[in-house]
Amino acid sequence: MGRMISSIRVKTILLIFLLGIVIAAAGFLCLRFRGSVTVKPTQEEPLSREVISYRQDDETWASDLLGESRFTMKSSGCLVTCIASAVSMETGTGITPGALNQIFSDNQVYDREGNIQWAAIGQIEGYSADVFSEVSEAAIAQCLASGHYPIVRVRMCGLGSYHYVLIVGIEDGDYICMDPLENELTKLSRYLNRVYAVRVVSAE
Repeated sequence: MGRMISSIRVKTILLIFLLGIVIAAAGFLCLRFRGSVTVKPTQEEPLSREVISYRQDDETWASDLLGESRFTMKSSGCLVTCIASAVSMETGTGITPGALNQIFSDNQVYDREGNIQWAAIGQIEGYSADVFSEVSEAAIAQCLASGHYPIVRVRMCGLGSYHYVLIVGIEDGDYICMDPLENELTKLSRYLNRVYAVRVVSAE
């Protein structure tokens, strides 16, 4: 009888322990996914004939600082790298992330923490920036149909740190992305199709 009671206690403790793990995991996911929207394309949008890809950690500009901040292109340059790729494809004239970072630095686009001030981009001759108030498949589709390339904030591998990638088209029901930390194009599904913000920067 005593052994049976002891066994029941052990099973109860294990059940409570497992339930605690499940609740903790659910809480973690809720916090990680907070503010995101799951987006899936409803139509095809062929890739650009030539996707211009850059890496933020290219040794040519990896150690360049973002404005007067302490952050470098290698550590925090995913966003400006995406912008350089988008602008290069839109204009047909390649501009490297290093060159664009210098333009942004000279025009006080970054704050002290290396964050881009979107209004400041619009003050640079020939550049414009759009910040979307909501994330939606419709907004992304409109950008692509207009010949622009949406820059989206995701989490690395879907659950990690915030990161920016550039959507360059749609294939087989998935958004195709240029990731500044990858040598090959990736799919948005790699980031669990969860998007936290959408930006578009254009240049004449």
